[in-house]
Amino acid sequence: MWGRRKFLSFPLVIGAVVIGVVSGKAIFGPPLDDYWKKKLEEEAAAKESDANSN
Repeated sequence: MWGRRKFLSFPLVIGAVVIGVVSGKAIFGPPLDDYWKKKLEEEAAAKESDANSN
């Protein structure tokens, strides 16, 4: 039937990677931003409490 190539073409792979990165950022971007903001705030609060206790 259809002849099968051993490897995918380079432009096809690059296109798939770009689509994956863009969709991944759209799906996981906002929750990850919220997570890192909370994490940094917690670390800053922990450093302040350590500095105040000394």
